Amino acid sequence: MKCKVIGKENTENYLFLSVETSEIINVLPGQFFMVKTEDYDFPKPFSVIFQKGKVIEFLIAVVGDLTGRLKKLKIGDFIDIRGPYGKSFIETIDKNKKYILIGGDCGSAPLMHFKNEYPELVENEYYGFRTNEIKSILDTDKLHIDEEEGISVIERIKRENPSKNTGFLVCGSLNMIKAVKNEFKGYKVYASLEARMGCGVGMCKGCPIKTKDGIKMICKDGPVFDLSEVDLEW
Repeated sequence: MKCKVIGKENTENYLFLSVETSEIINVLPGQFFMVKTEDYDFPKPFSVIFQKGKVIEFLIAVVGDLTGRLKKLKIGDFIDIRGPYGKSFIETIDKNKKYILIGGDCGSAPLMHFKNEYPELVENEYYGFRTNEIKSILDTDKLHIDEEEGISVIERIKRENPSKNTGFLVCGSLNMIKAVKNEFKGYKVYASLEARMGCGVGMCKGCPIKTKDGIKMICKDGPVFDLSEVDLEW
């Protein structure tokens, strides 16, 4: 589907991109789109940060060829998207709990989307970024900047001693997800896993993960998983 760029803000390392679709698409928090520019043939997966009506918004780390091309887009240009794909948070979690949201860098996007759609299920939010340039794009008091605070988000949460009745929703680097799983044993932890994806629908078998029920594809069977059911060391 071709989408028109209707808004963009960017810093050196981040891009907030707003596009308008030709029809209303219902996107659940945690689902993703395969995105590419018209002059680039290799799409990559990006989670949605906000969606309302025909407007879909992405928070993107500018780290390679495709994201560099996305950063150069102008208002009125078009991109191609396919989706939404994957299982969402709300389809996976125990809805009888409240959750602490932990986002690492642009992994914060699907969690902010979750908070916007299901505020009644959120106990608290922590979105960690390396540098404060993100503050020119995101306006929330839940941002935690490593270079300013000198303490990790995980260490901050440990000091606050969260109730065992809460769970965690996590998205970010694999190391961060492993750290949350290891530091908060006894809590229910769900994570949206990131992976290189070729197709987004499980056909290319390019994003396998080992689970209690055998090998599954992150794009098709996830990206949201109960961490008690997956082997992050595989």
